Amino acid sequence: MHQVLFTIPLKIAWFPNGIPIYGFGTMLFLAFVVCTWMIGRWAARAELSRDRLQDLAIWVFVCGIIGARIVYMIQYNQPIGDFYKIWEGGIVFYGSAIGGWVGFLLGKWWYRKEPISTWKIADMIAPLVCLGLAIGRIGCFLNGCCFGHICTVPNQGVMFPIMTSPAQSLVVNQGYQTKVGFAMDERLHDWMLKENPPALVGAVEPGSPAALAGLQAGDKIINVNGQAIDNFLALERVFMPEWPRGSTDVELIVERNGSTVSLPKFTPRTLPLYPTQLFESFSMILLFFVLITFYPYRAYYGQVFVLLMIGYAVHRFFNETLRNDTEPVLALKKFGVYLTLSQVGSIFVLAAAVVLHFFLRKFSPLAAPRQEIAAPAQVPVAVSR
Repeated sequence: MHQVLFTIPLKIAWFPNGIPIYGFGTMLFLAFVVCTWMIGRWAARAELSRDRLQDLAIWVFVCGIIGARIVYMIQYNQPIGDFYKIWEGGIVFYGSAIGGWVGFLLGKWWYRKEPISTWKIADMIAPLVCLGLAIGRIGCFLNGCCFGHICTVPNQGVMFPIMTSPAQSLVVNQGYQTKVGFAMDERLHDWMLKENPPALVGAVEPGSPAALAGLQAGDKIINVNGQAIDNFLALERVFMPEWPRGSTDVELIVERNGSTVSLPKFTPRTLPLYPTQLFESFSMILLFFVLITFYPYRAYYGQVFVLLMIGYAVHRFFNETLRNDTEPVLALKKFGVYLTLSQVGSIFVLAAAVVLHFFLRKFSPLAAPRQEIAAPAQVPVAVSR
């Protein structure tokens, strides 16, 4: 997890420590560039205007981001003032799908003097939706959002840096771990009634990064990341606020047996979690190749898009069972079934795909027999997500 890939050493008012380049925003930008470039290449094979398709891609992308953010803000009850903070993550795919369709229709209306077949373009866009999702979920992985349940299968989970990871809501808030891998002396609660107690370490989690850095029970913490600590309340003030974004390391100076000991930096990490972000990336890469392989054999315009709807709905429904960052919105208590918003959305998308299949099979023109998208081996793919 790398929320900040690097920092440009240019200090301005908004960024006094330099301009951070966020992993999530970088992957989002890369997805847009790669997908826009590829649809431009495919346009010529389909005898469509490259410039017009790329213009439509901008409409779809911008409106898709807006739709994704709106659904995220509603689902997670976020303040509207944070709407523009897209670099911090926080998008919902089904929101982007709705927003993307709105953007596509607005783009078609804007360029109405140049009619474009909706379902012909939908077939071209479908594989690129998979590619964009594959890249975008790498951004989620770098950001630490969209995380899964605690993984009990050996060597299959990912341990995220806990200081800035959204997974704190799972491992810390629910009591599975402490935030930094150690707990304070239990007597602090009694001492606080009388005086400002020292920041004494009570217990260190065996095998944790804190333990490996040399922290011991009984150590008195006097400095955290260069900030002096004179009592337990001062320590709380350091750890309680939101930790600086992208900063994953903790460096402690402690007093031990009358001596000052500087411990090496360590990175507190979560328990192993299912990397549901990467599961989606892998699934979408596979679906991408399925769609471009199926493309020349479609029986009607829109069939590739229908296959995308089916494939993604099935994947998302089951991948959602491994995620831990969403609360159920539909409870079927009689059957012991609790569904998240995305699972409910997947059911509707799957049903819509079946209806759309029969509708397009009857009313959509048959696809041209020629191959408009290169075979999988010929498609230049730049995939990292």
